[in-house]
Amino acid sequence: MVGSGQDINPTLLSDSDWRADCLPAFRVLLDRAARPSGSRALGRLLVVVVAALAAAATAADATPATTRLQSPRASEIARAGTITDSTLTPAGAARVARSGSWGGVYTTPSGEQVKVFASNTYPQDPAVGQRWADFFAGLVHGSELATVTAYLAPLNEVQGLCGAQALACYSPREALLVASGTDPYPDTSAEAVVTHEYGHHVANNRINPPWQAEDWGAKRWASYLQVCAKTKQGTYFPGSETLPNYRVNPGEGWAEAYRVLNQRKAGVAESPWEIVVRAFYPDDTALARLEQDIVSPWTAPTAESRSGSVTRQRSVRSYTVATPLDGTLRVSLRGPRTARLTLDLYSGTTRIGHAVKAANATATTTSLTVCGQRSVGIRVARTSGAGAFALAITKP
Repeated sequence: MVGSGQDINPTLLSDSDWRADCLPAFRVLLDRAARPSGSRALGRLLVVVVAALAAAATAADATPATTRLQSPRASEIARAGTITDSTLTPAGAARVARSGSWGGVYTTPSGEQVKVFASNTYPQDPAVGQRWADFFAGLVHGSELATVTAYLAPLNEVQGLCGAQALACYSPREALLVASGTDPYPDTSAEAVVTHEYGHHVANNRINPPWQAEDWGAKRWASYLQVCAKTKQGTYFPGSETLPNYRVNPGEGWAEAYRVLNQRKAGVAESPWEIVVRAFYPDDTALARLEQDIVSPWTAPTAESRSGSVTRQRSVRSYTVATPLDGTLRVSLRGPRTARLTLDLYSGTTRIGHAVKAANATATTTSLTVCGQRSVGIRVARTSGAGAFALAITKP
C-alpha cells in the first residue's frame, strides 16, 4: 500500500490499482514538492513529476500476464493435465455473440483464413491474434479450418459460458470453440486445451454413419478402436459429458488422441495420459488412422459385386466380403423371376442377416450394421428354380 513505507512494484499494478492507490499518493507528492519556493523546489517538483509519470507508464504497460492473451507455442501442446470440457449450449453461444471481443478473420502464411476472437478482458493485440490463427493452421487439419470460430477468454469467463469445471467447450451447431486464452493451470497449457477442443471440431466435420463422428470418432479411427463393439458391451459411452463416463467417451478419446498426434508432429515429449482411459491411448496404427480421417476423410460406402448360378446339382454358393470398417453393409440379390432363392449373411457361424427372393420377384435386399466383424460371409441358396444371379454389395 502507498504510504505504508513499502516499495510499490508497478509491474504488479493494473490500471485500476494505479488509479486507486498511486494517483492519490502522486497528488500528495506533488503537493509536498510544491510547498517550498525557489529553484531547488522547482527541481524537486520536476524530479517527482518525472518519477511519478514513469511509474504510471510502467504500470499501464505492465498488465499482468494473466490478463493478457497468451502468445501460443506449439511446444506447449504437450503440457496437458486433466482437460475437462463440455458442449456449448445455444444460450452460451448467444452469450458469446453478445460479448465484447476483438479480433476477426486472419490470413495465415499458408493463405488460409481463420476466425479468432478474444475477450475484451484482454488488451487488444492483433499480432497475438494473428499468432493464434497461425497456431490453428499449424495443427493437422482439412477444409474444416475455414469453418471454425475460436473465442478465447480468461478462465472465469470460459467457465461462465461452459460450466464450472470446464476449461473449454464446443458448439457443433455453431462450429464455435470457446477456450481459455491463458494457461488455466500450471500443469495445463492453453495450447493443449485449444488443440484438444479443435479435435472436436474436426470430428464434427467428419461422417461416420450410422453414428455421429462428434460422439464416436471418425470412421477409420473408431473402427480400429472397436468403438461400436465396446459401446454395445457397455464399456464405452459416446456423448457422455459427466464423470465417470466422460473418461470412457470415445468422442473425448478422439479429441485427446488428436492432441497427441499434434504433439508428436511438434516433436515434443509425451505428457501423462490423464483425461480419458488408457484404452484410448493411440498406438502408431491409431494415429495413422486418425490422421487419414483428417486429411483424407471417409465420405461414402464402397461398392462390390459378386455373381454365380445355382442348379439342382449345386444349390448353394458362398462368398466372403472384407469389412475393415464399421457401419452399414447392404447386400442386394437379383436372380431369375422363376427361382426362389434365400440370401443369408454370417459372422463366423452365426447368421446375422436373412432375406428371401420369392419366385415371382426379381430381387431382394438385406442389410446389417458391421460392429467389429472384419469380414462377413454371404450365402445364396436355391429353394426352387435355377439360374444365374448377381450380388450388389455396399459397405463402409
